[in-house]
Amino acid sequence: MARGYSAYVLCSDQPYLGRCGDDPQVNRSLELLGSYENGISRLSDQNEEYRRIASNQQRLEKVLDALAPQACLVGNLDLLGTKLLKQINDRGIPTVQHVGFMAAPFGPQDYPTVNTYRMAFASREVKRLLIAQGFPVGHHPVVHPPLGTAMTEIKPTLARQTQQLRIGYSGLLMHSKGVHTLFEACVILKQRGIPYQLDLAGKAFSPDYTTQLQHYASQQGIEHTLRWLGFLEEDGMTQFYQELDVLVFPSLHPESFGMVVAEAMAQGVVPISSGVGGAFEVITHGINGLLCEPGSGESVANALEWCCTHRKQLKMLAHNGIRHARAQYSCAQSSQLLDHTFRELAANASKQAGNQGSSISRQEQIIF
Repeated sequence: MARGYSAYVLCSDQPYLGRCGDDPQVNRSLELLGSYENGISRLSDQNEEYRRIASNQQRLEKVLDALAPQACLVGNLDLLGTKLLKQINDRGIPTVQHVGFMAAPFGPQDYPTVNTYRMAFASREVKRLLIAQGFPVGHHPVVHPPLGTAMTEIKPTLARQTQQLRIGYSGLLMHSKGVHTLFEACVILKQRGIPYQLDLAGKAFSPDYTTQLQHYASQQGIEHTLRWLGFLEEDGMTQFYQELDVLVFPSLHPESFGMVVAEAMAQGVVPISSGVGGAFEVITHGINGLLCEPGSGESVANALEWCCTHRKQLKMLAHNGIRHARAQYSCAQSSQLLDHTFRELAANASKQAGNQGSSISRQEQIIF
């Protein structure tokens, strides 16, 4: 907003994700062509899908007519379809589509050829993937998902000198996140006589997987070392990080970025990550965090043991992480990159329309 943008958000309403506010600038009238609840599923009724597609197009058309936006920031369209993107591009509106998954939003053959469109990537790894798939995006920017205000303004807590190592996990409870690898590491810590406590913040993506984790913990006698916190709001997450020494991010499959790693760093919590995908870009091993072997409980346990027995070095990593995360992943950093990209696209639009100049003092921006 400080750069002169007035934002209007067009999205869907998904009550299962938790409560949300009633901001008049947020329009939750779009209808998904399926659901993300308990895994991704698409509508089986083709007629209902056609109805929702037509309804979404009408709603978008109405918003575009009413606001006449000078810029659009587009997110994930997996359960909305690419026709909405075409509607915007057909109007010549400067548009940036942020790609935040380790997958292309559509095939190379469907890539928009208009010069008012550009992608922005959550990490260099996502960009590298799409280039390898044949997308002409070599000059498109990498815009990391920014840290929330609370993560950069609240003073981190570093005074956690207790005998017990305080470990955290934040994210969905699902197999691909490798939570079971962390549990295996906890069993090894128990065998080595290393005291710890593990706090888990996040919802169950698969109830069966969570049940398996609980059964394993009980079977191995580590259930008393675990705290299941469930989904936490922003205030709860701030408190969560302040009570940790380290955060383990043991994903088995490539992640586009690894937001929780950056959040942990910003709060003075040392991350231990498998480093698959874009998460590798956040951590410099031995400088601001530790990398471990994906899928190896022993590798995670070794990293945790090092943290427990090298408290002075751990504190140094924490200080380095705070400086790195708050400098590289701030809202100011990401907004500057987006602003620069929008102005380049606006210049293209002006040339296309035969106008001179592209100075924009205030833009109405749609985000969806």
